Amino acid sequence: MITGEETLEVAGACCQACTVEMLNEHEYFDVAVVDECQMVADPYRGHNWTRAVLGLRAEEIHLCMAPEAEDIIVQMIRRCGDTFKILRHKRNTRLTLEEKPYSLKKDLKKGDALIVFFQKKSVLALAAHLENQGVHCSVIYGSLPPATRREQVRRFLEKETEVVVSTDAIGMGLNLPIRRIVFIETRKFDGVGRRSLLPEEIKQIAGRAGRFGLYDEGFVAVLDDLELIKDGLKRRPIPIMKAYIGFPEQLLKLPAEIDTLVKIWAGMETPSIYEKNGSG
Repeated sequence: MITGEETLEVAGACCQACTVEMLNEHEYFDVAVVDECQMVADPYRGHNWTRAVLGLRAEEIHLCMAPEAEDIIVQMIRRCGDTFKILRHKRNTRLTLEEKPYSLKKDLKKGDALIVFFQKKSVLALAAHLENQGVHCSVIYGSLPPATRREQVRRFLEKETEVVVSTDAIGMGLNLPIRRIVFIETRKFDGVGRRSLLPEEIKQIAGRAGRFGLYDEGFVAVLDDLELIKDGLKRRPIPIMKAYIGFPEQLLKLPAEIDTLVKIWAGMETPSIYEKNGSG
């Protein structure tokens, strides 16, 4: 496993897992799988997924994504002249929204994952409150060191802890035996200001409830603003119209000063389906 923070090597391993930022596009693979391809639309990290979709060298590539990304990804593949096959999957367990407001004091049960959006501070404060009530918690947030995150996951898997307290980091790359997702908060800071959760964010997080093979049904509950979560779960996704692209590595090989290369990049025209990273 290769991430920007650590490398875990296993002798004789024939498979490799890495974060999309650490992808070696010069290496050839028999089969490659890129998850969360809807992230091509993210203005901060999206160019990394675009690079993976366009630049991976493999005999067979599996691109996994939310429904709203299907059209843009198909356009990208067609522009490359590659062939493709679309397989659509349905959720294996039913997801049920609980219609009454959630009470942290009365309704907390084993298997709950409590979601907050003030990042580390809120996670630790809520976890400390629950620990003082005798409830053992695993905590997960974006800046948690990898080894610590694995330990928190292990404790929940082995039932040393009863609930998870997490930010929206739980929605990317973590498959935990969660019975119920509980939105303690429904507003988040997105780098500019605080806003309500978008439907795609609600679905991404809520979908962590009801792991197939462990539960027949997953549940979603809300401390406040039930209508926002209800609307987000039932609303049809808006198709992604743009994929972000980053500064091409090949430009750096040209015999020119960096400021000249940046000007060349800024002046390059891009197909309508792409947006240059950082261009506003």
